[in-house]
Amino acid sequence: MIKNYFKIAIRTLTKNKAFSLINIVGLAVSMSVCLLIINIYADQKSYDQFHGNKDRIYRVLTYGIGGDNSKTASSAFPLAKKLQQDYPGIEQTASLVRNIGGDMLYKEKAASGGGYFADGQLFKIMDFKLSKGDAATALQNPYSLVITEEIAKELFNNEDPIGKAVQFNDKGVNPGGPEKGNKETAFGIFTITGVLQNVPGKTHLPFKLLASLSTLPALANEKKLGFDANDWGNVWTNYTYVLLEKTNTKANLQADLNQVAAMQYPKGSGSRFVFKAQALNEITPSNPIGNETHLSMPVVMLLILSILGMIIMFSACLNYTNLSVARALTRAKEVGLRKVAGATRAQVFAQFICEAIIVSLAALVLAVVMLKLLAIAFTGLWLNQFINISFQQSLPLLLVFVAFAVLIGFIAGLLPSIYMAAFNPIVMMKNFGGLKLFKRLTLRKVLLVTQFCVSLIFIISTAVLYQQTKRILNFDYGFDKKNIVDVSLYKLDNYQRFAQAIEGNKDIGGISACSFMPATGSNNGTRIFKVERSKDSMDVSFFDVDAKFIDVWSLKLLAGKTFPEMPDTSGERYIIVNETMVRRFNYGTPIAAVGQKILIDGNTVEIAGVVKDFQFLDVSRPIEALVLRNRPKEFGYANIKVSGHHTSETIAFLEKTWKKVNPNAKFEYSFLDEQLLMTHSFLVDVAKILGFLSLMAVLISSFGLLGMATYTAETRAKEISIRKVVGSSVPQIIVLLSKGYAQLLLIAIIIAVPLSWYLNNMWLQFFAYRVSVSAGILLMSVVMMLLISMVTVLSQSLRAAFSNPVDSLKPD
Repeated sequence: MIKNYFKIAIRTLTKNKAFSLINIVGLAVSMSVCLLIINIYADQKSYDQFHGNKDRIYRVLTYGIGGDNSKTASSAFPLAKKLQQDYPGIEQTASLVRNIGGDMLYKEKAASGGGYFADGQLFKIMDFKLSKGDAATALQNPYSLVITEEIAKELFNNEDPIGKAVQFNDKGVNPGGPEKGNKETAFGIFTITGVLQNVPGKTHLPFKLLASLSTLPALANEKKLGFDANDWGNVWTNYTYVLLEKTNTKANLQADLNQVAAMQYPKGSGSRFVFKAQALNEITPSNPIGNETHLSMPVVMLLILSILGMIIMFSACLNYTNLSVARALTRAKEVGLRKVAGATRAQVFAQFICEAIIVSLAALVLAVVMLKLLAIAFTGLWLNQFINISFQQSLPLLLVFVAFAVLIGFIAGLLPSIYMAAFNPIVMMKNFGGLKLFKRLTLRKVLLVTQFCVSLIFIISTAVLYQQTKRILNFDYGFDKKNIVDVSLYKLDNYQRFAQAIEGNKDIGGISACSFMPATGSNNGTRIFKVERSKDSMDVSFFDVDAKFIDVWSLKLLAGKTFPEMPDTSGERYIIVNETMVRRFNYGTPIAAVGQKILIDGNTVEIAGVVKDFQFLDVSRPIEALVLRNRPKEFGYANIKVSGHHTSETIAFLEKTWKKVNPNAKFEYSFLDEQLLMTHSFLVDVAKILGFLSLMAVLISSFGLLGMATYTAETRAKEISIRKVVGSSVPQIIVLLSKGYAQLLLIAIIIAVPLSWYLNNMWLQFFAYRVSVSAGILLMSVVMMLLISMVTVLSQSLRAAFSNPVDSLKPD
């Protein structure tokens, strides 16, 4: 029976090639988008699947309470030891401490990477294997280093790395993100004690090196970094992992963590935190959280993509349903004959469901081909260089694709199949497309209006996002972002020598220094107090600059003066503030603020000057109170103002000079305007994705409209011929065939425009500086939708209007 169903289905589909092609292409286009999203989700869920004990491994998160809303993937260093010693049911615990990442030097070779301080407990919890060295002792002694095979190849080539000594210069390189670091500290000589095997899958811990935990106290004694093994207040630099015994549960672990937090952070203490157990399979994908060890696709973005993909898929299913409804009249005799011959309702239902599933499976073949092209496009997005989505399809994933296609076929064919199966053989010649869902709207009209609404909402949303992206990319920051070259310093001495060496070049207009680049995502904060009224306080952002920063960045000094060329030894005597800080501290005017005393981090400082507000935070946030400090030890970047006339020659000069005066430090530079653009690359990617989805929605809608217009022209061919014979003109026939679609478009516009206005205003609230959903955007989008739709309809109306009446009126 089933074989017969498929034979008839294939015969029917090949007989109606045009409508079959429209359905297959429409489903394939939308299905390819959904397959892409399924592929991304499968990739994200593939993280950490190679660990044998993955179902028993947990990471401990930290949430601030009592006014502190911070959420971080890290936790206090003493927690692992506390859990291991005092709580039953815990098989192993391990601590991973951040703050190691930089250059490893061996003879004349160098390799860079980031990682963690760890001990052998990590290898007992997770399946990170060593190809060389002993996992039990590799991280036992101070100044021991375990490296990846990649690093070993770079440094030692074919030599045996075990026992080799390397110089490690820390630069703050983050193992899981794009940060390269800009300060250098010589951590000393480390001994290679192990080489890690290549990880057999994706991991949320993409480190390139592990240093022994016992190294931390030694580095702390040398004041190269801060470390206190008993510090419960520092929940920012350590990660705690727990391996539960087989009989233990997550609920028990959470109860233990609650007890520890209640003891360590009682009510009335300064900072209060609670700990949360996170299963290993919950880490990727997950909601954004502070101090994450890797970059992944946020759950909310996957959810949004899934919703948009399903909307596109729903639109394609509507196409199939609508065209099937429209062609019901031509299938009525077939259904009637089957029922008269004894076919049951279930058998008729199965026949039409089989047709829908065959169409969907045919669409799947085309969709997989399209997926290859989409994968190439997605790989080129800025975002993917960090999350590194793999688009290799395994057998289980391909089976998921097939199951998805069958499900879509069933959904798309469900409504037509139900109604076709319900036909009464006696009244089957009635067109069930006239079934009333509302008083004046038939089923087909409702489906078409829905498609038009979806397409118009996508078009309007894309236009709004484009305008918002354009505004951000052309944002006026309040400083000169053009022709500024930023060079990573690593050490303060590097800056002083470099600044003196390049001063005489005619293409260099000035050089200054700062702790980090404003408006690129970094930010430091603290609380300041008025000296004369200690109860008056406020939270401010701050970063450090030198005396020439204001000139190089073209900031406007409203009152007072800049820092002295030679700052005092403390670096804390003067500060410069912005207008917002003056206003919020109620100083009145910038002139009145100059000379006022402020208490910051325990030091009394004087306001030397006031600068005009400029955007130092991300442009999604409003301008906040800012303090510019002058502590040379915090400088991380040199800012060089170049003329822009001989850029390549100037960069070559800078690099040559840097290598001459700082031969032991890398020359790493970037242009400020490119850095600022980079911070908005994610938004540009979102605009590209939404633009693509809008194109898909309009394309699918056009396919459906084309199919309906074609069918209308075919079924009314004799009527049109008669009208032409009795004198109807071509314009009259075009109006006759098009006015119904124009009315449906008008209804869709009335529904979609206010809905689009509301939805877009919701997401625009996330931006401090935003565009409005203007009448111009709405009108442009409506006109575009009208043009696309009417061109589609008119193409078939014109064809019918210019047809020869003899062809339609001659007897069959």
